[in-house]
Amino acid sequence: MQPKNYDAWPALPYAEFSETAHVLHMLVQAIGKTKLITPFEPHWANVALWLTYRGFTTGPISYQQGIFSIELDLIEHKVICQTSWSTVKYFDIKSGSVAELTHNLFATLHELGINKKINLMPQEIPNPIAFDQDTTVRQYNAALANAWMRIMTSTYIVLQRYHARFRGITPPVGLMWGTFDLRDARYLNVAVPTEGINSDYIRRNAMDVAQVEVGFWHGNPQYQKPAYFSFTYPQPKDIEKSIIQPKAARWDKTLGEFIFDYDDVRTSTRPAEDLQAFFESTYAAGSTQAHWDPTLLGKGIPV
Repeated sequence: MQPKNYDAWPALPYAEFSETAHVLHMLVQAIGKTKLITPFEPHWANVALWLTYRGFTTGPISYQQGIFSIELDLIEHKVICQTSWSTVKYFDIKSGSVAELTHNLFATLHELGINKKINLMPQEIPNPIAFDQDTTVRQYNAALANAWMRIMTSTYIVLQRYHARFRGITPPVGLMWGTFDLRDARYLNVAVPTEGINSDYIRRNAMDVAQVEVGFWHGNPQYQKPAYFSFTYPQPKDIEKSIIQPKAARWDKTLGEFIFDYDDVRTSTRPAEDLQAFFESTYAAGSTQAHWDPTLLGKGIPV
């Protein structure tokens, strides 16, 4: 039975979480990069991390004649590496440097007989520092890391319902380790020119067809609060004038997308319903103005 004091929508103050978020983001990036050896799927669907009841996992990664997986446990705060040849190793996540944590990751894999090299430079962040050179000691707040995971869990439950209604192309809900957001993406098989982003290999393979994406991220220095987001790409003209739900949600001119602050969800008397309304109404706004086929959205099956 779930404890009565379980908080499904806990507070996540940006300033207090920022150091822990950096540690987790870089660790998740290092873990996620091990998935780059898996067969490429359109829009990087193969590299996402999947939610578990304790955190996130890579899922199975082929290696030689077997498979391995890496799990991020945010209840006991460990990274657990397991193989199909019956070996398991783990190390603790704690205050320290990104260099130490990523060294521990690949040392642990080496102990399991997995010799995997990755590009040590983080992706999709401003002013990146190579993992092995990021030696600044940062505090890891286990309570806030666990709070972040519980938000992800509650968000995933809503995203599952949103995800299930779409009849078109949509990969599973996952954590994109480059941008550190839990997202659901819906794609329309209509090519979008990529000439302007040819120098960006990641974006060129992510933004090559029309899409509507929604999700959650903990914020950044330009927007210092956790929030839910929704954007349509290419952006339809006048989409910012659309009426969306709930009332607290809005268009953010600076970010160029719809935003629903997490604190407005957390303090709502019906957080899951409000969040569902945000996802559904922003998809309706984007897909309608972009002239998507309305039959792509099914009614779903009641449960």
